[in-house]
Amino acid sequence: MAHLSLNEIPVKVIAAEGVDTLALAKTLLHEIHAKLNILLDTGDVGVLDLRALPALGEAGYQFLKETLGVGEVSAEIQSLGSTKIQEAAISGVWWVSHYNQEGHILTEVIDISFLPGVLQCPKEDVAWGQKKLAALLAE
Repeated sequence: MAHLSLNEIPVKVIAAEGVDTLALAKTLLHEIHAKLNILLDTGDVGVLDLRALPALGEAGYQFLKETLGVGEVSAEIQSLGSTKIQEAAISGVWWVSHYNQEGHILTEVIDISFLPGVLQCPKEDVAWGQKKLAALLAE
């Protein structure tokens, strides 16, 4: 069997307008389902970067939003812009959007986890909080 160099491998490029955005969104739902299985089996989290999928398009994006739905938990973090976290109607699936100070979206991911990492307090912050509370109690 002959080995091909990279420039000899046939590649078919499809323009974005040729992409079936609903089919892509449905594929993402299957990927989310697989990542939920992994989360339950091993505890390993998964992330899907929606900004890395420009072919998803507005129709696919809206289909994904509507299909995943809105769950009971939401949070917002204010730090160099805002981060909005919304649980989907599917437990373990979180929609995480990061905005800059002007309110423009920077990143948007679907986080498959028990709790999105962005909500977990870093150990250094807890240590700072513990020292601050100790100082208040000493007064």
